[in-house]
Amino acid sequence: MKALSYLGPEQIIMIEKEIPIPKKGEVLVRVKACGICGSDVHGYLGITGRRIPPVTMGHEFAGEVAALGEEAGKFAVGDRVAVQPINFCGECDFCQKGQTNLCRNKLFFGVLEENGAMAEYVAVPARLLYPIPDNCSYAIAALAEPLAVAYGSLTKTGSLAGKHVMIIGAGTIGMSVPALVRLQNPATITVSDLSDKRLDVALQMGATHTINPSKEDYLQKASEITGGTMMDVSIEAVGVQATANQSIKCLIPGGESIWLGMSEKEMTINMQDIVTAARSVLGSFNYTHEEFGEVVALVGEGKLDLSRLITAEIPIEEAPAMFAKLAKHADDFLKVVIVF
Repeated sequence: MKALSYLGPEQIIMIEKEIPIPKKGEVLVRVKACGICGSDVHGYLGITGRRIPPVTMGHEFAGEVAALGEEAGKFAVGDRVAVQPINFCGECDFCQKGQTNLCRNKLFFGVLEENGAMAEYVAVPARLLYPIPDNCSYAIAALAEPLAVAYGSLTKTGSLAGKHVMIIGAGTIGMSVPALVRLQNPATITVSDLSDKRLDVALQMGATHTINPSKEDYLQKASEITGGTMMDVSIEAVGVQATANQSIKCLIPGGESIWLGMSEKEMTINMQDIVTAARSVLGSFNYTHEEFGEVVALVGEGKLDLSRLITAEIPIEEAPAMFAKLAKHADDFLKVVIVF
């Protein structure tokens, strides 16, 4: 089968390798679509340490069941599925509480040394599969994964009805947040980013307002949007010092900020902005297995139009060149999906 192999910084090639044989409890998935995540591009550049060569990346994927291992559960050959890529143990204390994203023994397809889905076939535990309806394309189903990251953050905020919500960062995940937030009837949905091109898409995804901090006063604009009260909730989807501080400063006293971004490991935060205004900051990491299923259901029901997020669909043969483009011209692409 054809597969991509990451060999080191800025080195990714297409190779031929054996089709995996599903073990007990596993199914063989014929991959139909696999998204290229921003973290994959960072891995390609060798700046995170979370892609250990040689490895096949890819954790945003959907396909059809091609073969069954022993005791592979309720799925049958030909079934259309989305795959939840966090392979949790199901036995540790976090798994027992349903917090599978925090599993002490988890493996993540396409991350570190675990081969992922930028290949024609991948074997995965049957319990990680969710069915997708016939009217949902594989490319859209693959977007369930970044959408689930956004969804997982919003489950921590409580109801957003009537609230002013700020999303900082208009990447695929940050762009997914407005589509989900608008389902809760908030007062306003504001997206902040340095790219006017991405902000235009954010408006199409459900944002009511946008801010480009490079061109306008960030806090003044937030005040104008909210009638002087500032934001109730902020979602930080970048992970650098400037945006982390913005996510706190834009809040009302007692407001809350959910952090998704992880670009910088360490940064300086003005603690007085948190303490003296009794604001809260909460980290959100990925999603639980249950939350992923809820997102697949939302996508399958057609409640979210995610097609605007896909900039290009490419065959695997074009993927090495596309990685090089994404590394240098990320602003030209929102989501690229490898299709088989």
